[in-house]
Amino acid sequence: MNPIQHDGTGGIFAYWDRLRGTRAAPERMEIAPAAIGSRLADTFILQATGTSEPQFRLAGTRLCSIHGKELKGQHFTSLWQTKDRSNISRLVKNCMVSKTVIRLTCEGKSTRGRKALFELILLPLANEANELHLMGMIATLGRPFWLESDAIVENRIQSLSFINPHNPSRAALGEPAPAYDASHGSDDVAPPSARRIISRKVRHLRVLDGGKISD
Repeated sequence: MNPIQHDGTGGIFAYWDRLRGTRAAPERMEIAPAAIGSRLADTFILQATGTSEPQFRLAGTRLCSIHGKELKGQHFTSLWQTKDRSNISRLVKNCMVSKTVIRLTCEGKSTRGRKALFELILLPLANEANELHLMGMIATLGRPFWLESDAIVENRIQSLSFINPHNPSRAALGEPAPAYDASHGSDDVAPPSARRIISRKVRHLRVLDGGKISD
């Protein structure tokens, strides 16, 4: 079973994977906007320095339109409901520091109370001096007619998965953040073509731990 549901997030993951080669993560300057194509509007780059909260360095035009505001310079946690913000901050920083790929599904709530589902992927980039960066994408699961005319004002985590780029043939069950009681993974090695999902309940979340997705 493939934990990545959207062609856009799957495509950006495959692009990131090709760029990094045998490294933990590619350099930010290696990213070519032309290679991302039509999905550039859904793509973003986050940065963090020292103990600062991760913020948008760049944000695609469609993401800004969906959220009804310019996201550049905004804290990434500002997109999330209050009770999810500390967990989101930890997940993002873990992605940046540990070079772990994180995939989430979330429910966005609009100004008028409408709801839409999104898939989000966080892809670490190589460190630059005292700065940490990641590249990400937010893709809509479905296409509500009202999207971009009724701004999403709050997102809520529904599920998440961890993909360990250092060990692509195994399910990645590392501990991504202090907020989650994640156990270490099985020693069973899956075949290269296998898609392995291990599900469990963590507080109000359904956590999906997935192996790396092959092209």
